[in-house]
Amino acid sequence: MKIFIIPFVVVFLASVFKIFRPQIKGWFGEMVLDKLLKVKLDCAKYRILHNIMLPTDDGATTQIDHIIVSEWGIFVIETKTYSGWVFGDAKSPQWTVSHYRRKDRFQNPLRQNYKHIATLSECLGISKEYFKTIVAFCGETVFKTQIPPEVMLFGDVPDYILKQSSKAIIRAEQVSEIVDAILEWQSSLSRERKAAHVENLRRNHPKGRGVMK
Repeated sequence: MKIFIIPFVVVFLASVFKIFRPQIKGWFGEMVLDKLLKVKLDCAKYRILHNIMLPTDDGATTQIDHIIVSEWGIFVIETKTYSGWVFGDAKSPQWTVSHYRRKDRFQNPLRQNYKHIATLSECLGISKEYFKTIVAFCGETVFKTQIPPEVMLFGDVPDYILKQSSKAIIRAEQVSEIVDAILEWQSSLSRERKAAHVENLRRNHPKGRGVMK
């Protein structure tokens, strides 16, 4: 009897994976970058926060993939796990990813990350000048247009952060205070609001197209 059940289980699991493939791929990409950051950056100097959800001033929520708080600034990282050729620039409202014959458009991730920084600035009461934006794409991405220096592949992120760490702009004792404040803001969200955020993403992007956060 068990032998006959196995094919149905395999088909079921394959169907589930197909439905949630974008979310799984995005989660895996975030985990890869998180591990890379923790290996290459001194965690005593760079406080790494992963998958932070915060309330916005319009009553909604926003999800931030990675926040790194340091004396050299607050690095806000948006990750993208698209595969293929990426076309875009700093001013375009949308970018394009091309994979074989398929083309998808998605929100300019720099603009998307600016909204994340605006939310953090509002929540913390800290000027935007203390924040530094980074957009990180997975290694399967090839940039086909000239992109801003803040956009890069996963593997280049740690070195980029270290190069940006030449001048301290935040006092060392303030780093822990900022981290604690971010975590307190995140804990202020109820389970219902967090669940509503996830459901909104799933409803608006059922196939993983376009912006995911």
